[in-house]
Formats: sequence, C-alpha cells, structure tokens
Amino acid sequence: MQNVSGFGTQVTVVATQSFPVGFTVAKFADDKDPLKVEEIEPTGVELLIDGSLFTFDKGAIIKVAVSVIAGSDDDINLKILLQARKSSPSIIPLPDVTSMVITYGNGGNVAFSSGSIISGPLADSINQSGRMNGNTYTFAFGSFSGAQSALELVADVGRSLIGAFG
Repeated sequence: MQNVSGFGTQVTVVATQSFPVGFTVAKFADDKDPLKVEEIEPTGVELLIDGSLFTFDKGAIIKVAVSVIAGSDDDINLKILLQARKSSPSIIPLPDVTSMVITYGNGGNVAFSSGSIISGPLADSINQSGRMNGNTYTFAFGSFSGAQSALELVADVGRSLIGAFG
C-alpha cells in the first residue's frame, strides 16, 4: 500500500543574505494547501502552417508555494525574507539567492536552488468567520534535484550517465 500522508514533511529554506544558516518550516496552514509544487512546462509546442507539429526544449521556472499558520515563527521568518526582497524609494533589496529542501515524511528529499521568494503577504488577513487566514509564500527556482523514491533516483543517475557519455 502506498503511503500518501504528508505527515512529517519539513521544508528548509536558505537565503544567502537574509538566512545564511537557514530555517525549517513545519507549521503548515490547515485552511490552504500547505505545500504546492506547480507543474512545469519544459517543452514548447507549435503547430506549423503545413499542419505538422514542432516541439522544442525551453527553460522552465519551478514555482513552489508554502502556506503556514499566520503569526507562527515560520510565518515571521518568511515575512522577513519577503521584506528583504521588497524595494522602496529608500531601500534597495538584498541580492538573496534562495534554496529549498523538502523532506517528506516518507523519507524522500527534493532540493530546489537558484531561486528567490516572489510573492507573499506583508500582513495577516482575517476571513469572514473571524479566523486568521494561513499565509502563502511563493518561490521561483531554476534548478531541481533529488528523488522521492528509489526508482526516481536510479532514473536520474542513469540520465546523468547517458548525458556524460552521449
């Protein structure tokens, strides 16, 4: 039976200027998707005038959204990271490069690098029932590595070997 529980998942965020030692996110929101890795589109496709299909490789941004409990230590750290990237007439943002490691409860690990925080709330919101909403912070990354299963790890090693000798 496949374990589909997200219990025990942790996210570690490291930013070169703001958080060089990093911090762990584990207080996920219960009113939003706690962790969402968006689909990527690494291949472009066009239909040519003669009706044939043309496909091509392209760069793909990897977007990861993390939702945390409002007011928690995780929320405060993510707000600090977001504020460090926000510019204003009197403040120049820090040139942070962000990395993220997701450790799933089942032992799988994935790492994202060459990224930055791109959106999030500067203040907390309250819903109509009077409860504070969880806060969602979105990151964009250029690189991905890791595996959630042994099969994925073997396939990645094989692809690397083929690329080295091909």
